Amino acid sequence: MLLFARLPTDFDPVRVGEAEFRAALSSMVLDIPLRVASSAPGQRGGGLAPGSGGSGGEAWQADMARSYGRLCEQRGSPGDCFTLFNDGPYLQDDDKRSIAMALAVGPALEGIDAEVRAMIDPTRVLATVSITLSAYMALLIAPEPVTKGVAAAFAVLLWGYLGFEFFELVRAYRRLSEEAARATTFAELREAGERFGRVIGPNSVRILVLVGTAAVGETAALMSRAPKLLGFGQASRTVELNAGLNLVDAAAGVERVIVSVPEGTLRAVLPMTAVAMAAKGGGGQRPAITGGKLLFNGHRAWRSHSGITNALGSPGKGKRWHHIVEQHASNIKRFGPEAIHNTENVIPLDEGLHTAVSAFYSSKRRFITGTGSLTVRQWIRTQSYEAQREFGLRAMENIKRGVWK
Repeated sequence: MLLFARLPTDFDPVRVGEAEFRAALSSMVLDIPLRVASSAPGQRGGGLAPGSGGSGGEAWQADMARSYGRLCEQRGSPGDCFTLFNDGPYLQDDDKRSIAMALAVGPALEGIDAEVRAMIDPTRVLATVSITLSAYMALLIAPEPVTKGVAAAFAVLLWGYLGFEFFELVRAYRRLSEEAARATTFAELREAGERFGRVIGPNSVRILVLVGTAAVGETAALMSRAPKLLGFGQASRTVELNAGLNLVDAAAGVERVIVSVPEGTLRAVLPMTAVAMAAKGGGGQRPAITGGKLLFNGHRAWRSHSGITNALGSPGKGKRWHHIVEQHASNIKRFGPEAIHNTENVIPLDEGLHTAVSAFYSSKRRFITGTGSLTVRQWIRTQSYEAQREFGLRAMENIKRGVWK
């Protein structure tokens, strides 16, 4: 049996340290097939051979191709080191995106240690991983972003690692994609790649490289590598706590993933076996969330605050249980207690942020309510459940970043 679930993104990303990342990456690259030409789904574009001529409207192609050739030479792999020219004489948009992605993640991949470098060609690793990443990320920003197979598993794993930063990554890649497609100079490709790296930050770059390296190949290969990834245990526990899902079962069994960046939603068709299972990973096993009522979206619900908090246990050191849609009597009367006390709506939040959000709701903000006579809480309780939830998520993010004070 399958269920159609909206996956929450209101949790913090896994943190991956630089030293741990370098060690993990060095062991991973020895296990991936370096099949550059066939490492990613879909059709590949060709390109003008480095140093070839061009005239008229093709002159920029020649200049960019020569710059690409110099990049390959600098990396010790003269010629078409990313195999972008196999099926045509020009650099197509997807070729330029792959180059920009390589320039974005290249510094992270330089962490491969010397012993591993002696056994493999680091340029082929960079080419394979960047082409894979570019192809899978392109599916997430497509006009009809329905992702299946290994690309769907890739998306689910990124979600489990990144939480609320998942959409920052997708938005940043959309910008990289648009800028790379417009680029007519190598400098513009480099700027697009470097901007992407700055926007998502070094931690998200490391996570993207880890998951992307594991994703080279088929779904079975990805899922055999995933539980061994650095930080996978933490990602699994976070997903179980926030979504009631087993991350391994969700990624391995996902039928399709639908990403809507404008709406900020991530939906997936998942097997029922992914729901309320014990998470597996480096941190050992954690008891599944039991009790309550199993909802159609895979979350569990209770009829009281004490019921859900007793089932969930401690939120963790320095954290408080937080209701995204508030649990006051008005909401409970309008939407029912199970719409309020469920594992999609109740999340662990840092105590300081929890206090700040509560204080914000108690304050009067004309720029939100449109009047100085209502508090934010008085205003928001008149809105729909979905509107309250979307506002609650936005409030946490904006307060955390200091946009709303």
